[in-house]
Amino acid sequence: MLRVVLADDENKVILLMQKLIDWEKLGYEIVGTANDGLRALELVREKQPHLLITDVRMPGCDGIELIQRAKALQPKLHFIVVSGYRKFEYAQNALKYGVEDYLLKPLKQEELTGILLRLKDKLGEEAVLELQLKRSGERRQELLLEALKSAAERGEPFLSARQADAEYGFRFAGGVYFAALVRVDVAGALQYRDGVAILLRHALEIVRREVGVLADECAAAVEKEGVAVLACLRSYRAVEVKQCFTKIRKEIENQRDLFWNIRATVCLGSRCDALEHCGASMRQALWLCRDRLCRPQPWRDAETEPPMSEQRWQMDAARKKSFQVAAECLDEARFAQELEESFQALEALPELNGQMVEDWFRQVVEACLYGMRQSGEIRERFREELEEGFWLCGDTQEVYRLLHKTIRDEIRRLGEEKALREMRPITEAKRYIQQHYQEALRLEDVSSAVGFNATYFSTLFKKETGQNFVDYLTELRISKSKELLCADELSVQDVAEQVGYRDLKYFSRLFKKLTGVSPSDYKKLYK
Repeated sequence: MLRVVLADDENKVILLMQKLIDWEKLGYEIVGTANDGLRALELVREKQPHLLITDVRMPGCDGIELIQRAKALQPKLHFIVVSGYRKFEYAQNALKYGVEDYLLKPLKQEELTGILLRLKDKLGEEAVLELQLKRSGERRQELLLEALKSAAERGEPFLSARQADAEYGFRFAGGVYFAALVRVDVAGALQYRDGVAILLRHALEIVRREVGVLADECAAAVEKEGVAVLACLRSYRAVEVKQCFTKIRKEIENQRDLFWNIRATVCLGSRCDALEHCGASMRQALWLCRDRLCRPQPWRDAETEPPMSEQRWQMDAARKKSFQVAAECLDEARFAQELEESFQALEALPELNGQMVEDWFRQVVEACLYGMRQSGEIRERFREELEEGFWLCGDTQEVYRLLHKTIRDEIRRLGEEKALREMRPITEAKRYIQQHYQEALRLEDVSSAVGFNATYFSTLFKKETGQNFVDYLTELRISKSKELLCADELSVQDVAEQVGYRDLKYFSRLFKKLTGVSPSDYKKLYK
């Protein structure tokens, strides 16, 4: 869709323009309306429209001045001028600034439709090129921020300004540099991942727009931690920086068409005089971002609250072993108890910070993964889902709930798989017994047929069926003999032999023990 802004000092004219045309059918979308020139300029800056339709006479700044200033903001913007004045000089002045056409009031549907149709192809081609250039620029920003984060995590110097220009096309001319993260937390984010992704795209647009006005050169991209920013200012103006990021935070939190409960946190790394030092600035911003799990505040600045990076958390060997055993035994209740005890101990620490919470999270995951792998195949995306989930958590309780649910679900799934694996040979054994019960069948014959050691098979069979092998076979044979005894043509001797007993006396004694009557009496009862 081609974006359009409508500007006129009369609301009835704006309403008429909105209703006069089927904008969507023509491939246009009205993204904003204004009743004065200054508001129209704001909309041009915020919405980046392809077309501005404006009256010549406007409060704030008139149509001609509006066109001049809008062109300065967005050189490729197109204009249609609407006026109630028939003086030719207005049209001449407007056309001088590259206006596409000039319409007189009262507006006529066919005239406006004709202009929009003529513009559509031209604007469409430009929009495609603009989108390609925009995406190319966005990708460069993503790559630059990925490289900065990588340098921050490794504790290495970042690129020089010359390298950033050569590799990514950024013109960092010197001044004051800093990295920042704009973190967006949403209640229930784990259940609404797609909605969070949309919200982050909106947040990125807001950050790029506002920081783009503030900084001489900047880059912004969505990372798992939030919207990452690298900015360069010729001189650092603390008040303006805070105003800029406060505006960003408030505008993100006002995106209530997506979520009711949105909390944005601005995390600023320390300022530095060379691009090479920005890895440390990003590392500080990342630490502050993690720390919001323990101390939720809208504004975090590394220069006024230096990160306590040296404070880390380490799981003791006994606890680690307990997690491993619970996971290996696929014991949900034991895992849940270990997790609760460990979490309570973590929260009781006097100087707990977000980095320590992440340390705890990762070590619990590693211990449980080690244990679960001893009992089955872990789901391919299990670790990845936990990692993604961690960065959707807004506080320590959500981190706890994520571990509790995700690891318990995986333990349960592995337990069900293990039960199926163990039941499979028992099912095969039952099938084999059904096919061979008439023979002189031994435990060793059945265990060999399903590929198990006889002793292990005997234990497994009893565990899964509640009976030992001999009792199961006997019950099956007696059950089959009952069916055969009801047939007139077979004698008791014949029945005994057909169910695997060569000794008639033994068969009769066993039959009476299990049924309470002799085979011959049973036969008479059911004749």
